[in-house]
Amino acid sequence: MNRFIKYAGLSLFIISGFLSSCATQAYAPAYDDQYGNYPSGPQVQVGVSVSFYDALSPYGRWVSYPGYDRVWIPNVGRDFRPYASNGHWVYTDYGWTWMSDYSWGWAPFHYGRWLYDDFQGWMWIPGYDWGPAWVSWRSGGDYYGWAPMGPSYGYNAPADYWTFVPRQYINSPRINNYYVNYGRNTTIINNTTIINNTNVYRGNRIYVGPSGNEVGRYTGQQIRPVRMETTNQPGRPSRGDNNRIQIYRPDRTALQRGSEVDRTRPVQSVNNNGRPVRGDNNNNGGRITPNNPGNSGNNNFPGNRPSRVSPDNNNNVPGRITPNNPNPGSSVNPGNRPTRVFPDNNNNNNPGGRITPNNPNPGNSVNPGNRPSRVSPVQDQQRMQQEQQRIQQQQQEQQRIQQQRMQDQQRQQQQQQQRIMQQQQQEQQRIQQQQQQEQRRIQAEQQRMQQQEQQRMQQQQRQQQEQQRRIQIEQQQRQQQQQRQEPPRPQPQERQQPQQRPSRVG
Repeated sequence: MNRFIKYAGLSLFIISGFLSSCATQAYAPAYDDQYGNYPSGPQVQVGVSVSFYDALSPYGRWVSYPGYDRVWIPNVGRDFRPYASNGHWVYTDYGWTWMSDYSWGWAPFHYGRWLYDDFQGWMWIPGYDWGPAWVSWRSGGDYYGWAPMGPSYGYNAPADYWTFVPRQYINSPRINNYYVNYGRNTTIINNTTIINNTNVYRGNRIYVGPSGNEVGRYTGQQIRPVRMETTNQPGRPSRGDNNRIQIYRPDRTALQRGSEVDRTRPVQSVNNNGRPVRGDNNNNGGRITPNNPGNSGNNNFPGNRPSRVSPDNNNNVPGRITPNNPNPGSSVNPGNRPTRVFPDNNNNNNPGGRITPNNPNPGNSVNPGNRPSRVSPVQDQQRMQQEQQRIQQQQQEQQRIQQQRMQDQQRQQQQQQQRIMQQQQQEQQRIQQQQQQEQRRIQAEQQRMQQQEQQRMQQQQRQQQEQQRRIQIEQQQRQQQQQRQEPPRPQPQERQQPQQRPSRVG
């Protein structure tokens, strides 16, 4: 039964590779036809055109990848994960929006899709439509989780592509400190469900992740959406005042014009030589069941990942099977494909602790015909120079990030000191106001007591005056009464004196 499933799967992969090679290659055709109706919000026409090629070349390399025309590989370490490394979530009016700390994060995390190759690592496929974050969401078991959306319709992310965090830390600026060990992903996925929360904007849907009210219950904070504004300067999103964020969002027309120019730019050619590429598996709606051999908890086996297969004739387009090939079936023999065997490393630099499958036919690995041809010294020197440039750019980027973090820490310290000084000043002002109020209260109380004392003294004076007046009246009344009771006394008669006669004058 397993052999039948294996042969059937390989046959499907050969047919899909043939159909994809016969199709006309275009700029991210795999998903633009499916996701082109998603709204991008109010954006600004930035000049005549915007080139992803020019904007991202300093931070990575553009390569031609079979089936996707050209893709961009960032100059980051093997532990890089899109929507997990060097960033955090912010709840905006568009839903949960990924705020990357990379200076180039305005493009790969809001346009296009991500694809993983076991040898090249994470690769970004350009697109034209802006979104807060092109991820799928899960919830359950006290965890929130998300994974990058794939380049094809109906894509189902493998278990080790998911990132989970306890619900109370989903809005933390240092969310990377709370990521759950990726080895537990399978168990968590089996106890979670897909979040299908969407917002309708101009007749289209935007996947927004968990609701703000739900997150508020787990974080104990009121989650208010941050207002998003568009800026004309590319770079990291900047947090402004009044609960708003400024982000660079070129419109679809400008990006399409830039893509026409980008198609003429030189890119490196990548031949995967039949190396496995993680593909679609949508048999059970995203739930991993131990009894399902095609989608078990261990997604590291080649049988769980569709591979782009190329025949032994290296002149053909990778993944295409030509009628002139006398033995097309040999192209799917795992023993004919060189595989990279990683030594045991507990650091697990591969995303999610991915174990690269060993060569299923080690006996053929020593056959010179099974090994890729050697490169010329000039190509080897060019590769070394490119690797040195990549390392230098990565170091510069790390230094810039470190400097930015130090500046952020200094700014936070200054802001904290300013807040402490403001709090101290406010406390002093509050104490002074309280003292002034207490003094005013004491003065008012003293004035009130003085007024009461004056009123009391005036009342006493009035009472005394009233009492004296009553006493005088009573005295007068007694005198009058005594006079009425006593008889009148006779008046003494005056003695009459003899009249003197006038003397004669001689």
